[in-house]
Amino acid sequence: MTDVQLLTITLTLLAILGSVWANRKSVEDMRDVLRAELKAQAAEFNTAFQRIENKIDHLADTLATHSGRLDKLEGK
Repeated sequence: MTDVQLLTITLTLLAILGSVWANRKSVEDMRDVLRAELKAQAAEFNTAFQRIENKIDHLADTLATHSGRLDKLEGK
């Protein structure tokens, strides 16, 4: 092999390794962004589920209160 061929192969390999390294870095950055977004969404869903749970508890308490009042009116 001539010096020019070796230099061409070396530069090609360096370009490939450099692009792989750059791509890896961008994938890691994207992964971090997605994790942050998922944590934010999870917190939002937990808040919504908590509100729904509170409403169900309130409805259950209201139903129990109404049931007790009806029992008293019926003389049970």
